[in-house]
This record gives sequence, C-alpha cells and structure tokens, in this order.
Amino acid sequence: MRAIVCVVPNRRRCGPWRWVFGLLLATACREPTPTPTDSEEQYVLTVEASGRGGGGRGQGVWAQEVVRDALSDSVWFRARGSGPQLSASVVYEERELESGIPVLRVQLTIDADAKLAQDLASIGEEAEAYVELENRDQTIDLRRDLPYAVERAISIVDTKVTTARGDESEVGRLLEDKDPEVIIVALAGIRQRRWRALGDAVFALTDHQDPRVAIAAVHCLGAIGGPEHAPGMLRAARLADRAHANRLYEALANLGGEHARGFLEFAARNEDDPEMADIAERALAHLESVEPAPLATDSGVGRGHRQ
Repeated sequence: MRAIVCVVPNRRRCGPWRWVFGLLLATACREPTPTPTDSEEQYVLTVEASGRGGGGRGQGVWAQEVVRDALSDSVWFRARGSGPQLSASVVYEERELESGIPVLRVQLTIDADAKLAQDLASIGEEAEAYVELENRDQTIDLRRDLPYAVERAISIVDTKVTTARGDESEVGRLLEDKDPEVIIVALAGIRQRRWRALGDAVFALTDHQDPRVAIAAVHCLGAIGGPEHAPGMLRAARLADRAHANRLYEALANLGGEHARGFLEFAARNEDDPEMADIAERALAHLESVEPAPLATDSGVGRGHRQ
C-alpha cells in the first residue's frame, strides 16, 4: 500500500504545491476521469469513520459526513443510491513525526466484492489508500484538513479502479494527470496489462521532474517498450540515483538492442559500486539469454557513464 504524503498550503485547494519525503499528491484540479459503463454501476459505500488521538476523538458522526461529501466527486463510488453495496472504513489520526511536525494520517479501506477484488488484483492493487498530510504552517486543523485528506484517498482508489477496468485510451489519459501518484498507479497498471501501444507515452515520462514517476516509467517501459526506446532512456538516465539506475539496468535487459547491450557491457566493466556492477552483470546476462550476441562493434553508447 503506497503512502501518499502531501504538503497543503492553508485554505487553498488548487495552487502551487511543495514536496515532502519525495511523495506528493499535487492537486484537486483533476482532469475528467472515465465513468462506469451501464454494466459497471457505482458502488454504494457504507462507511464507518473513526479517529485516534488529538482532535480525532468523538467526531465519528462528523467524519462519516465528511466521507459522504467526498464521495460526491467519486467516479466509482457513492454514498447513497442504487448499486452494489460495499462496506468501508476510514481511520484518521493526528500525530507528530520524529521532527516534531504534526501530520494527519488517513487510511481508507474498502471491503471489495469478488469482482472488484479480482479486477484490482490483476494490476497488483487493493481497494485501499493511505494518505499522510502536512501543512506548510506545521499545524493540523481536523475540520480543515480531514476533508482534503479523505478526498485524496478516495481519488487514489478511483484511479486504481479506472486503471484496472479502463481501456488503453482511458488509462493513457491518466498519464497526463498533474498528480504524480495518479500517474504512478496508471504506470503500474499499464505494465501489468502489457499495453505496448502506450510505449511512447510512457517513454515521455522517463525524464519527469518527479523522480518517483521517472523510475516508474523506466520500470514500465522495460515491460512494454522496445529497442527503439533505449537511446532516449540512456539520455535521460539519472545514474547518480541508485534506484533509478537499478530500474534502468533491468529495463535495458528487457528492451534489448545494440544500445542496451553496449551500455550494459560498459556498465558491467566500469561500475564503481560493486552492488550496481553486479546488477549490470545480471542484466547483461539476461539480455544475452534472450538475444544472440551480435558481431563485435563499438556502438559508443557507454560513453558518459560513470568512469
């Protein structure tokens, strides 16, 4: 379950956001998302909300109303009406980080029916989301902040369902979202569903300003891309970032081609970090196991790697 950490400017819903811990939810100003088909009605949620610590005590009724209000903007879920019935829980807690900064933590868990659980499992997800919210003024006001955190949690579960049930064009549009967490969920689904037609759209994200999105795009491209994507991936490589380099080596092993092979050969010989050299060697071995070795040539693709 991914943790979503966001820093929220006080009393604003759309505007410039600041990053914390490398994780963010960026905006409530979202692009329109697909709506369920006639055969896929919105789920009606019966929600139990409870709080732990600080101002969270004794506000269960109000918190349940907060969830109901947030569901009014949901794609796949609603608080009232007809449709399949599901139960859900929202648990929120005010607490301090080790640094002393107060945060609001919200966990949304939906008891999925068999179909929803199966659909989400197909992309390696579950009907849940965890949000950790921090304000710029380093205060937590439950009345102000809980509605936003709940809204974000519901949005992420919505994104998971769309990624599992949508078609290529619907999920491809999620890659244009302003919210990095939405993009990451979509990339994971695209990788699981092996949608090669989205290879170029995924490739465009390999130099995304959010390092988490860039890493996820590289990982995804390793499953759906082709040798033609290797040169561009190498130009956008962030080799000082171990996580990025790790995913890059793995992706190149799957993409294959002259540029991928040349780079991995160079990295296996010249990587200073023994662990990363081992990863490069294993990636090269994998590539060689599925792709015959070409005649010896100097492609030059290794130049620019760490010396």
